Amino acid sequence: MIEINVNISGAEALLERVIALGGDMTPVSRALAGVLADIPERAFMNQADPETGEPWAPLSPTTVKRRGSATPILQVTGILASSFQAEHGPDYARVTTNVPYAPTHQGGAKQGQFGRTKRGMPIPWGDIPARRFFSVGPADEAEIEQTARERVQRVLEGR
Repeated sequence: MIEINVNISGAEALLERVIALGGDMTPVSRALAGVLADIPERAFMNQADPETGEPWAPLSPTTVKRRGSATPILQVTGILASSFQAEHGPDYARVTTNVPYAPTHQGGAKQGQFGRTKRGMPIPWGDIPARRFFSVGPADEAEIEQTARERVQRVLEGR
């Protein structure tokens, strides 16, 4: 009788890491949250839509006159630009902001879209063009994919 023994301890360890990773993707999601947090940061630095690379709409002449400057766009106080928080968990990675006017700047708004003041003035008082900072472009997609691949590989290698 011939007996053949096969040592599969290396494969077993790899399979155990794959199974463990499937239940808790935190090592991957942590890295992805960092990549996602860079997207709005670059948008504010470049004053451009992360997805298309198109520059944000310039400020209206009225806004420039009131502020005394045409730049930087969306950064009078820096509150919005510094408000982004990266979050991650076992099955998610995201970037959030708690600034109430962020959706208005992200998507734009038409004059009077949010109603009127007690004195009858429209809110907002004029059209606000969309100046997107939460969008993902081709370069971001490639970075997300590369980061995910690298992190999964590290976990599979036991690092």
